[in-house]
Amino acid sequence: MTTLKSDRGDTDGIWDESRIDRYFRLRREATMIEAEAAEELAEIDRGGLFEDAGYLSAAALLRAEGDSPREASRRVGEARALPQHPQVREAYGNAVLDRPRVAMLLAASKVSAELFGRDEKLLVDTVAGLRYTDARRAIDYWRQAADQQAAAADADHLHGRRRLHVSETLGGMVRIDGEFDPEGGHTVLTALRSLTDPQQLDPEDGRTPPQRRADALVDICSDHLTHTDSPVTGALRPQVSVIVSLEALLGEPGEPCELDDGAVITAEMARRIACDSSVSRIITRGESEVLDVGRSTRTIPAAVRKVLIIRDRHCRFPGCERPHRWCDDLQHWADGGSTSPDNLVLLCRRHHRAVHEGGIRLPTLE
Repeated sequence: MTTLKSDRGDTDGIWDESRIDRYFRLRREATMIEAEAAEELAEIDRGGLFEDAGYLSAAALLRAEGDSPREASRRVGEARALPQHPQVREAYGNAVLDRPRVAMLLAASKVSAELFGRDEKLLVDTVAGLRYTDARRAIDYWRQAADQQAAAADADHLHGRRRLHVSETLGGMVRIDGEFDPEGGHTVLTALRSLTDPQQLDPEDGRTPPQRRADALVDICSDHLTHTDSPVTGALRPQVSVIVSLEALLGEPGEPCELDDGAVITAEMARRIACDSSVSRIITRGESEVLDVGRSTRTIPAAVRKVLIIRDRHCRFPGCERPHRWCDDLQHWADGGSTSPDNLVLLCRRHHRAVHEGGIRLPTLE
């Protein structure tokens, strides 16, 4: 037995190499059992033995025993394919290949049975010695070389599977669920990682990785709406609109604040959004009778914004260096004071929120 000191520096970090060896031995034995089970299932399927048990197919038999429809189909497909590829079958039975790598190879065999048969031994030896991601990459290269047309069709299939669902849930939350083809997905990942790179984060940043990714997506969308010439619809460019009373902006009790789709937000959130927005004055009698509509005005003039960019360069919150492109101009016009560089500062959206909803005061604003 070899003892290794735990990274935590406590006495729980004693490792027993024999236990590690036993774990991987059990893994290999489990793989061999899976391979043997696949051979048994192949015999059941080939001989129609499922009918003796009262089922219409081998997959129906597996579903009755608890497998999901997808898992049952996968197991039957694997059992039928293995006898056609003796090198893969042997490597699986000897635990040289685990089940995920077997699945990779069997899927690749569908590209060209002739070429796969020619290269089967080479592919088995190659995949067995690689990490999972490298093994998948190697098989993808083989598939492209084996059949360009099939590889292109496969790429089109993946592209056709792309989807993005966006829906509102309780409490005004928005749920996003989607799937992207490899090219589009890596574009999204690269954009998100550019804003969530651990090297760019404040060491005291308490957000979880999923929260950082959510904030990064909001930053990317906000940047698009702010800096891109989006198409005009109904005389307006795409924008997030907030309906808020003057009393609420002044920090006094007032009517509830809402987004234009009816979602209710806090008065402080409305004040934060209004810091760097175009403001339209609309005077009403009651809730629906409009008496007067003033022209839309920008709260921070473009010339002043340029001065802030030259002076601040990035978010001025201590320890944060988010570029000016991701920042708002912080000075609330509803609180009074001149709209001048001396009364303004650049803050990234996360720290802008911290100042408003978190009640943090910055030395530069004292």
